[in-house]
Amino acid sequence: MNKFIIIMILFSLSACAELNLANHLTKKIIMSNKEKKINKENNYNKEYIKPYYKVGNPYYINGIKYTPKEVSYYYEEGIASWYGPKFDGKLTANGEIFNQYDITAAHKTLPLPSLVKVTNLENNRSITLRINDRGPFVGDRIIDLSYKSAQMLGVINKGTAKVSVELIDYGKHLLNFSEANNNKVKKQKKKLHFLQVGVFRNPNNADRMSEKLRKTLYLNHKVIINTSSINEETLYIVKIGPIQDMEKAVYMQRKLKKDEILSKLVIE
Repeated sequence: MNKFIIIMILFSLSACAELNLANHLTKKIIMSNKEKKINKENNYNKEYIKPYYKVGNPYYINGIKYTPKEVSYYYEEGIASWYGPKFDGKLTANGEIFNQYDITAAHKTLPLPSLVKVTNLENNRSITLRINDRGPFVGDRIIDLSYKSAQMLGVINKGTAKVSVELIDYGKHLLNFSEANNNKVKKQKKKLHFLQVGVFRNPNNADRMSEKLRKTLYLNHKVIINTSSINEETLYIVKIGPIQDMEKAVYMQRKLKKDEILSKLVIE
């Protein structure tokens, strides 16, 4: 009987030792995997935290050849789409980390980064954004907007829209693009006159005002809707223009006033 008890005790101790060893090995494997993941993330950050200027070599996607190059002039009209959550946190083609809430976009051939003006030709909203990725490679689409860019241009719900894309600038200095850079670009342009008719929080109200102005027969200038972000709030600015000189702008302002449409003269 005593021998039986001793054998059972030894068996239990052996089983416990094996169980503890198994637990220890399991924890070691889990910790090892975690360390590998952390190291991988650290290496990822160290390797890609510095984006770079890139033009790139010719490449093929689905049998179609694309040739990136530096150009002095670029203007194109076509279809814009947008991309967001699935690509958030992934690398762009020039080593930046994609953030769907940044005002950026992807283009097939322009240098990375490039600064472009994108206008939604369906509602006349326009923004200046930075190209920092390659794409889109679907049908006749010419630009792939970040979620934020698409939201500001009114493309989110529909998914696509006809737009114009106009090159403003490109180069290494745009890697750390800021509002200050944007202001420098604006100062280099010829001064243009606009009549600002309204600033709206609701894009639908901006669209209604824009439509009302387009129905005004004597207007020979474009009605546009610009967007501006203030304290993380998007504002929609309805303007008429550009108008080439001050006299024409003042004359048009008076005619609008007779129709009980107040406006503010803006020089850009």
